[in-house]
Amino acid sequence: MLQFITKISDRYSVAEEARMAVEGGCRWIQLSAVSVEHNEGVLRDVAHSLVALCSENEAFMIIENDVDLVDELKVHGVFLRDGSRETVAEARERLGAHAVVGALCRSFEDVAALKGLDVDYVAVPVPDETLSPASFYSGISVLMRNNAIDFHLVAMGDFPVGEMKNLLDAGCAGVAVSGAIADAEDPVAATRAILEVLIHD
Repeated sequence: MLQFITKISDRYSVAEEARMAVEGGCRWIQLSAVSVEHNEGVLRDVAHSLVALCSENEAFMIIENDVDLVDELKVHGVFLRDGSRETVAEARERLGAHAVVGALCRSFEDVAALKGLDVDYVAVPVPDETLSPASFYSGISVLMRNNAIDFHLVAMGDFPVGEMKNLLDAGCAGVAVSGAIADAEDPVAATRAILEVLIHD
């Protein structure tokens, strides 16, 4: 599974970034609030354009943090950068069982704090000082399994394409990237290169 998280870019609008990721084969677009002007109307307009793009291409669409907008537009779900137990539980109650709910966690302890809640996936960024991302995610995956926590684990970061297979082997269900696509010389080709590894693992 490949998730593309929109970002601020000097070259492309958020809609253009998403379009190129989808053209490259990505079928999971996450609208990041920080990639859009801090204006509710602008966020809603961008979200509307991405709804059409994702609908036409049978792609999942996730909006960060804004549960109200997710509910209003009836997109697939929400990703919560406040991954606290209270915030996650409130989002699930508001959006219902059908919605995808993901949460940002920075450690196994953060993941364990959500145990028992209806969470679809946890996205964990690798700490900057980590020498081996695969070892980091393998450790979290083992702890989740040993503690009967069955959320999907998503590696979050702009990893080299050559590292992607190692992340899947470490127990990750997928990878969430941003600059690896949006900042690439050819975002469409970059998306295809990542998917070549993830799909043919």
